[in-house]
Amino acid sequence: MPAQPNTFFRKVLADQQYERGRDLEGQGYWEQALLCYRRACGLDRASPLFLLARGRVCQEHGLQPEAAECYEAVLRLQPNDVVALYNQAQLLAAGGDLEQARANLEVILAGDVELLGERAAPVFCRLGDLALRREDYLAAAAYFRRALEASPGHAYAAASAGALERLAEFEQPVAPDGRIVPKVALYAYAGAMLLGMPGDNGIDIPITPGLGFDSLTEVAQTLARLVALARHLGWRVDAVVALDPEGQPLAVALAHALDARVAFTAESAPRGAAALGVTATAGQPAQLQAQVETLQSRTRQTLLYAAGLRRPVWEYRPWPHVVSMPVRLEFPWNRGEASAPEHAEAYGAELAALLAEIQEDGTLRAQLAWYARHPNLGIDLAATAVSGGRE
Repeated sequence: MPAQPNTFFRKVLADQQYERGRDLEGQGYWEQALLCYRRACGLDRASPLFLLARGRVCQEHGLQPEAAECYEAVLRLQPNDVVALYNQAQLLAAGGDLEQARANLEVILAGDVELLGERAAPVFCRLGDLALRREDYLAAAAYFRRALEASPGHAYAAASAGALERLAEFEQPVAPDGRIVPKVALYAYAGAMLLGMPGDNGIDIPITPGLGFDSLTEVAQTLARLVALARHLGWRVDAVVALDPEGQPLAVALAHALDARVAFTAESAPRGAAALGVTATAGQPAQLQAQVETLQSRTRQTLLYAAGLRRPVWEYRPWPHVVSMPVRLEFPWNRGEASAPEHAEAYGAELAALLAEIQEDGTLRAQLAWYARHPNLGIDLAATAVSGGRE
């Protein structure tokens, strides 16, 4: 029997709302996109596609009860829907129901895993995460290995497999909600030091969605922790190299503080130098990787510093050695201003002057004590990580 006209037009309108929602979401307007997805679901209540889109947006933006309703509705329509099972497992795990979350994931893998191909990797990773929350490191290692078998280049699986030995150094490293505090996470997944920013003690660093600097003084106070560490450990740097335009003022200020030359691009770094590579927000991982590889090809030793990280640390290659905060940071200058040499030098000179006046804030001793207990870093604090001195 042909569809009734009213039903047909409702489905057409639902499709239009869904496509509109996708467009809005792509532009970053998630609230308006969610309204469209809700309308699409109201017009066509039997569409898993619309329900999954609505549930995903709710899940990403803290509307967990509505997301749960969407996934339950999908599973009533399609009990073995892989996406709904996986997303629902994430919600269950966040709510502390680890066994039901694991059961969901096992249902996904109960079929032919080969048919899933690389899509099996995230499922094995989530099982690995659940094992970590139980501190079952042998099971976690097995799951992350399976993830890498399914997708050899899976960055999170590789970083997680490498993090297990470091995580085992801590008692209950994973919180009940599945989070790992930033200090432990940066150390575990990248062997990196996390120094924090003004307002924290360098150890209990808060998990925040994003931070902006209100003044150049705050930027200088943040850089001061790196400078104090470098001086204490005797890091002698020939050149400080900006790895992105926004990091150029930072490079100018740090070069002045460390008595080094400044280079505004990796291509202009002096050959054979011991270099400190600096990025402001570690933008696109692929672009940053290209800059780092260029820098490493020109220098004999390279230390990598990221003031902030726009993406999770495991998405970068190579990983930074020292980080101030694992989130995107907003600076008093913008990318366009920083890319102009005269502006970068002006901001950098002002930062250098402020940095010269700042006293060590008392966090260095605590940092060194913390990392002395957890020495499995990507840099050796017992020796000079970057050496050579200016010639």
